[in-house]
Amino acid sequence: MHTSTPDDLHALLDAGLRHGPEYGIGMSSHLPMALHALYALGAGAARLQAFYEVYVRRLTGQPAPAASTSPLPADWRHARGDFSAFDALQLHFEAHLRDHGLDATLRQSLLALWPGAAGAAFHGLIRTAHAVQSGHPPELAAALAYWAARWQAVPSIGGPPGRAPVPVAAWAAQVEAAALQTRLPGRSISGRIEAAVQTAHYAAWAEATAVDGLSPLSDWAADLYVRSGNFTVLHVVTATRAARVLWPWTTARGEVLPGLVRAATAAVLASNLQSDEWAESAGPLPTWPELIERAIASDDDHVIKLVHALVEERAVYGEGSRQRAAARALGTG
Repeated sequence: MHTSTPDDLHALLDAGLRHGPEYGIGMSSHLPMALHALYALGAGAARLQAFYEVYVRRLTGQPAPAASTSPLPADWRHARGDFSAFDALQLHFEAHLRDHGLDATLRQSLLALWPGAAGAAFHGLIRTAHAVQSGHPPELAAALAYWAARWQAVPSIGGPPGRAPVPVAAWAAQVEAAALQTRLPGRSISGRIEAAVQTAHYAAWAEATAVDGLSPLSDWAADLYVRSGNFTVLHVVTATRAARVLWPWTTARGEVLPGLVRAATAAVLASNLQSDEWAESAGPLPTWPELIERAIASDDDHVIKLVHALVEERAVYGEGSRQRAAARALGTG
C-alpha cells in the first residue's frame, strides 16, 4: 500500500515542469521518471519531497532549451529530431491530449515515435512510460515532446538474403562478443549509438534474429547487466520495461519489434562493454523487500529507476536474473 498519494506525486511533477527536459550538456532530467519510480516502489510523501529537493539542484539555474522561432509544421512529425521544437511540440501534445484523450494520442503518436526510440539514450521512451503510469497529462505531453525532439532512428540494413533467423540466445552471445571488441569515443550514449550503427558488427547482427515479444529483450538486458554492470546496458533494461508499458497502445507491432531489436543491438555495441564478472558474496541475496527499501533510500536516480523496472518486469516475466541485477545496482549481495 502506498504511503504517498497520486496528489503528492502530481504536485511534484507540476513543480518539475518548471524546469527544462535537460540540464548540463544534454543530460536528460530524470526527475519525473525517478519520482514516479519512487512512488511506485512505495515511497512516502516525505521521501518524494526529499528526493525532489536534492535532484532539483541540478536543474536550478539551467538555461531553457532554445525555442524555435518558427511555428510547428502542420505535420508534427517533420519536427522529430529538432530539439529547438520542444516547446512547440509540448503545446501540440497538450492540445491533443485535451481534445482527443490519452488513448487516441498514444495510438497516433507512438507509431511515429517508435522508430526513434533510441534518442537521448532511450529517455523519451522511458519518460513517456513513467508519465503514462503517473496519470498526469501535463507530464505526458512533456514526455512525448521530449521523445519527438530527441528522436533518433537506427537504420534497417536488411539481413543476408535467405538466411534463417539466428536463435535469440546465439544472437545475444554474438552481439556481446562484438561489443567486447568495439570501442567508440564520446561520453554521450546517443553519440556512440550513432557511431555504432555504422559498424560492420551492426550490419551483421542488428537484423539477424527475430523475437515474438518483448520478454527475450528484457531477460537478456537484465542478465547482461548482472554480468557487466554496464551503464548503457542499464538503459536497455529500463527501456524494455518502458516498451512493455506502452505496448497496449502500439500498432504495427511486427514493425516495432525489429526496430527495438536494432536499437538494443546498437546500444550494446555502443556500451564499450567489458568483461566484469560480479563478485557476489557467499551469503544469500537481499530479499526483494530489502532491495526495494534500499532503492527508496537512494538518491541515485538511475538505481531507483533500474530497481523499479526490475520489480515490474519480474512481476510480468518472472525472476530470471532480476534479483541479482537489483543487488548489483545497489552494491549488495
